[in-house]
This record gives sequence, structure tokens and C-alpha cells, in this order.
Amino acid sequence: MLNFSLTRRSLSCVSMGVLFSYFMTGCTGLAPANKKPVRLVQGPPITDIFTPFDMALSCLKGQLRSDVSFSVGAILDQTGKDVVTNGGSGKMVTQGAGDMVQSALFQAGVSLMNRRDPRIIESEAKWGIRDSRQIQASDYYVTGSINSLDFIPGGGFDMQIAGVGPNYSQTRIMVGLDLSLTDTRSSKVVGNVSLQKQIAAQDYGLSAGRFAGRTLLNIQIGKGEREATNFALRQMLNLATFELLSQVVPPTVFESCRAEIPPEFGRLNLTRSSVALYKYKKSQKQNGTDLGGAVQESVLNETDSSNQKNKSTNSPSKDTKPPKNKESEVIQNPEAEPEMSKQELIKYISKKQRPSSSKKMNQEKDTQEKHSKEKEDEESSMLWDANPEVVENYWSSTQRD
Repeated sequence: MLNFSLTRRSLSCVSMGVLFSYFMTGCTGLAPANKKPVRLVQGPPITDIFTPFDMALSCLKGQLRSDVSFSVGAILDQTGKDVVTNGGSGKMVTQGAGDMVQSALFQAGVSLMNRRDPRIIESEAKWGIRDSRQIQASDYYVTGSINSLDFIPGGGFDMQIAGVGPNYSQTRIMVGLDLSLTDTRSSKVVGNVSLQKQIAAQDYGLSAGRFAGRTLLNIQIGKGEREATNFALRQMLNLATFELLSQVVPPTVFESCRAEIPPEFGRLNLTRSSVALYKYKKSQKQNGTDLGGAVQESVLNETDSSNQKNKSTNSPSKDTKPPKNKESEVIQNPEAEPEMSKQELIKYISKKQRPSSSKKMNQEKDTQEKHSKEKEDEESSMLWDANPEVVENYWSSTQRD
């Protein structure tokens, strides 16, 4: 009995705390009297709208012809999806896609004509206060529609152990649109793009349920995340506008601007501008390869001509470089004796064969035969030094013993 009374007391304390917190949070929406205004809640500050594709659109400024004008026609919601809530019903996607495309064209710096609401111009022309012939005609106009909105079945899990556990769920929505760029004079479609995007949504939380005596206490904490559908459509329309402008200009104009698109936010692989850019890069690569081959061939021709010139002349050419020495020829032995020239070697050999005066005196004392042989050797060595022709032919044909 005592335990039950304590449990009821704790539950009443928790309930009072919850009611007090709820009352305190709702004070901002309550007015002390009907004649005083309600205090409004101030949220985040107002900012301009920026998408990851705005840098690519801004890059096109100054690169398009100013004498070519653009306008925007009807870009309708053809999904056929409506949403019904407690407050009423409405469309699931934006109805102002045309205005988004017009803003994207203005950001690209093109000459833009406003055809979104022609009622003012028509009224002034009917009243006779405006000459309709002074209105500048547009050269191209953009039309299209948001034509698909599909809900992809998601998945999730909910696990509880002893009444406590996490839960998670995920869903996807696929949105698709088509835009066309038409020539006003001939009604010919000069550009077209089809884009799609999956909008992700997920919910995760934690739930706990316990019995406090005979009373069930259930607590659920969670959070939900989902991409803003209309902001995702704005990103798609900006990217589609960039693609339409890229289809009517050469790849050299939009190649650098296309690099400003972050690949994690958008990729264009099979569009008309993507194919044109791929062919352009391929041709540039082939031209670079052909140019490199031509330069290499000219260098080889110059080398062959210089080699032929060196072969025809006895003196070496200044254009040719000396052959590169091998490692064994470059590395020298510090302990080796210096190499002798031909003249020094011949003199060394001839001097080595000459007997010295001291040896000659000793040999005269010993025997008469040695004295006569040394005289003959001395005479032959002197004759060898005096004959220059023999010296020149020493390394070529004849050899001395």
C-alpha cells in the first residue's frame, strides 16, 4: 500500500512538471488581454536563395550574345498530385516553375524579355498609350512541365527489448521535368533536357514503455528529415536552364563553367551538351597527339640530317652532342698511372732501351762482346728517333720487339 502511494505521488509530480513546461512554452502565443497584440516568434533571418548551380550560371555572364533575347513561357504542373490536410488541399509541387526559370536566365546574364504576365502590355496597347510595335521580340523561349511525381516504397525497422528500443524508416519521392528551348521565328526546338531527382526522407527515434505499478508510462523521442521538395525543384530548374543554354553555344564557351557544377549535387552524362563536350575533348586530345607526333617526326628528321652532315664531313658538327660515356668509362681509378701519349710512349720505350753510361763502362770492363751489342742497340735507337714516318706508323701497322 505504501509502495502504491509513492508511485502515485511520483506520477503526479511528473504530470505537473509536463503541464508546467507545456504552459511555459505556450506563453508566447497567449495575450493577457484582447486589446494587446500577441508576441510573435522570430525565426531564422531572411536570406537570398542560393543553389549549387548558381556559380555555373553566373559563369556564363558575358559569354553569350547580347543581341539574342530569351523569354519564358508556361512551365506547368502536370503531375496531377494534390495533397489534402486538415487545413485544406493544395498542389504537392510548386506552381511558379516559370518564374524560377526566368530568375535562372537573368542570373546567366542573357537578354531577357518578360512574357510571364502580358496583361499589362496588352491593356496599355488596347488603351492606345503604348505602341505594340516598339516591344522587342524574343528570339528563343523556354517551355516545359513538371510531369512526374512518384512515391517509392521505403523501409525501416522497429526494435524493442523490454519495452525500450529504436526505430527508423525511410521513404523516397522521384520528381521529373522536361524543358524545351524553341526558336520563336521558326518554332523549331533547338534544345531539350529531361531531369529527375530522388527526394529522400527519413525518420528515426527512440521509444520506451514501462509500467509504474498499474499505470503505463510511454515515452517516444524522434526526429524527421526530408529534403524540401520545392527547393529541390528549383535546383533542377537551374540545372536544366544551364543545360539549355549550353546546347546553343560551342563547347569552348561552357566547358569552364560546367566545371563549377559540384558532382555530388548534379551530373549530366547523356545530354546534348555532354555529348558535344565529350567529342570536343576527344578531338582536342587527338589533335594534341597528332601535333606531338609531328613535332617528334620533325625532331627525328633534323637529327638524321645532322647525322648525315657529320658523316659527310671530317670535322664534327656543332649540332651533335658527344656520346654519353658509360659508367665504367666515367669512373676513373685514382691509383692508376696517367696515360702516356704516343710520342712520350715512344720516347719512353726508346730511352728504356738505351743503355746508361755507367752500365756501358761496367760492361766494357766485363766483356768485349756486350760492348759491341750495346753500340749496335744505341745506333738503332738513334735512327728510330730520327725517322718521323716510323713514329707515325708505330700504332697502325708495324710493331717493334
